[in-house]
Amino acid sequence: AMVTPVAVFNKNLISEDHKATVMTLVLEDTSDRTKVIQDVKKMIDGADKDLSLYQIGMPLVSEALADFTKKDFFQLPPITFLIITVILFFLFRNLACLLLPLTCVALALVWTFGLMALTNTPLSMMTMIVPVFLIAVGTAYCLHIGSEYLSYSQKAESRAEASFLTFSTISFPTVLAVVTTAIGLGSLLVNRIVAIREFAIFSCFGMFSLLILVLTLFPAALALFPLPKKKANGPTETPTIIDRFLDWIVHLDLHKQKITLPILGIFVVFCLIGIFRIRVETSPVEFFKKNTPVSRHFHDIYKDLSGSFPVNVVMASEEDDYFEDPDNLGEIASLQEFLETLPGVDKTVSFAEYMKLVNYASNQFDPKYYTLPEEGFEVRMLINSYRIMLGEDMFSRFMNYELSKANILLFTHISSSRDFLKTRDRILAHVQENFSKDLTWDVTGLGMIVSASSDLLTKGQVKSLSLTVVLVFSIMFLLFLSSKVGLVAIVPNLFPIVINFGIMGWLGIELSMVTSLIASIAIGLAVDDTIHYLVRYNREFKKSLDDKLALRETIKHVGRPIVFTTLTIGVGFAVLTLSSFKPTAIFGVMMVITMLSALVGDLILLPSLMLHVELVTVWDLLRLRIGKDPHLGIPLFSGLSRTQVHYILMAGALREYEAGEVLFRKGDPSDFMYAVLSGKMDVVDPIFSEDSDPESGMHRHIARLEAGELLGEMGFLRAVPRSATVIGSEPGELLQVNWKMIKRLQWLFPPTA
Repeated sequence: AMVTPVAVFNKNLISEDHKATVMTLVLEDTSDRTKVIQDVKKMIDGADKDLSLYQIGMPLVSEALADFTKKDFFQLPPITFLIITVILFFLFRNLACLLLPLTCVALALVWTFGLMALTNTPLSMMTMIVPVFLIAVGTAYCLHIGSEYLSYSQKAESRAEASFLTFSTISFPTVLAVVTTAIGLGSLLVNRIVAIREFAIFSCFGMFSLLILVLTLFPAALALFPLPKKKANGPTETPTIIDRFLDWIVHLDLHKQKITLPILGIFVVFCLIGIFRIRVETSPVEFFKKNTPVSRHFHDIYKDLSGSFPVNVVMASEEDDYFEDPDNLGEIASLQEFLETLPGVDKTVSFAEYMKLVNYASNQFDPKYYTLPEEGFEVRMLINSYRIMLGEDMFSRFMNYELSKANILLFTHISSSRDFLKTRDRILAHVQENFSKDLTWDVTGLGMIVSASSDLLTKGQVKSLSLTVVLVFSIMFLLFLSSKVGLVAIVPNLFPIVINFGIMGWLGIELSMVTSLIASIAIGLAVDDTIHYLVRYNREFKKSLDDKLALRETIKHVGRPIVFTTLTIGVGFAVLTLSSFKPTAIFGVMMVITMLSALVGDLILLPSLMLHVELVTVWDLLRLRIGKDPHLGIPLFSGLSRTQVHYILMAGALREYEAGEVLFRKGDPSDFMYAVLSGKMDVVDPIFSEDSDPESGMHRHIARLEAGELLGEMGFLRAVPRSATVIGSEPGELLQVNWKMIKRLQWLFPPTA
């Protein structure tokens, strides 16, 4: 009967029907949290089974997060490693290409977690993703290397030669791929959320560890393994499923652009609309699946008592003894009445509530005294009684010693960051309208901190994604020496990002700390395949200056590793769907969708765009062996600057020739014009017939062409048959030009064309 009128106990210590009660533990030292939780659990396990006993609160949520993180860490990476091993075995069936990628990945993981241990960085829901990420991505890089190695091993005469050829081809795009992926991850460092920054730091460290290993250990070890058996020159093998798939992709790229590009465009618009439906949300309780004790008990407690997520409303005055005035003390009670009307707020406790309790106890528990005092001297007397009865600790929780700052504690079952922010906004709007302007207000607590992190998450996502796009565009611009080409190259890398966020918006998947990683990771990984495609495409285009043939050959050579790396990374991230945390499982699903979208971008969108935009690459410039001022000695370059000459040399095809090699014969149809960059060429006229062997001596010598001279002008201008035969007299290099090259220059560098 004495408890019934005491509102401070109702739904705080005891339920309204008196069937449920709660004990609140205040930890003096949070370092003992785990021991306290375990001790309480033992007491609960040994209690009367007829009672429903459980513990709940933010320490329990934090402890459960730590336990599930450890569980995921010891389960998911080994599963990923096992799956990757099986994939490598079925793809290569080669001991070197199986053991070496696994060794490189394992060493990178050891180095990365060694650094985490050295820096005392704890495992978290974010850093737990690092090993799965490194296993999947590291294997993907090794797949490109393994594919090139198996190809060169069929031509090489020795193990060392096969290894050398492989890494002379693959090292540059691999370095670029790692750098661009690191840029995507590094952009997360602008985020102010510590867990996200830790993920970025250790993922970047792991990426560069992988780079060192695949460029040093991998080639050195490959040279120790015996060469794979060379395939016999027998009947043509039956095309595999992947071969037929790539043939279909080539058909789409060459003949179905008018269908595929509009379809992709419509889907992009659909996803862009979905992006505006994305909601930012961080709810620690929602991290757990519904069948976990933490999730169940969080919802159980507020059915009978108050929720376990506290919020503090602090009202402060610059005037000491402000709340000694009964009217001002009444403001606390007045605000409490409003606060208890807010959705999700189960109970409020304040200094005013305990003053009523002290007044009630001081007057022999007479219910009519369960009120606030009306006179100032009564307030002062009750404050002294408060300190004696309830103690200084209970006093300081709700009022400072100067009586100028009061704290109202809200017990809520709010876990959504959005709902916390709505509650905060309603409180601030109410107090600004109904209370003195001299008071200052603060709404705080763990829930508000989580909500503030959601705001930081949104701003950090925009900053990191913008920074990634700018940096990747800059790399593309430096490589291809054109802002137009940089923009075109970035399109297929933004495509999977748009698809990811669009699907999240339409499916109602919230942007959380974990799902916010997808964009930066995906754009870094997508650029990897884009670089491999563009390097090969440029190389193939140089051979024939035929963009369609270059597309066919490029997809033939890099299509298979691109498909396999995408599937490998997708399978690696799919393992995360087994995580104990819902956001991590959702992250795994969305990464699979994003990687498949990146595959569409790299095999359909990028090749289709490349048929309309030609690329010029800066690394071709590095292999030009020309004089300091080539434009001074070659008539074709007359009047052009050195930079313009570089553009021409990079856009055209360079052709090496040997002494005695026939460049073309009299009567051959061709539209190529040539400039001799080095060496010498002989122009001859066959004596007996156009089919006579030039090396037989049965020809009439017309002229000898040296560095700087042109040949084939008439064929270039009028597309007429060659009027003479040209053979090399000394080894050298030619620049070959046709109208496709001129059109290429016209799009990229109009003045030069």
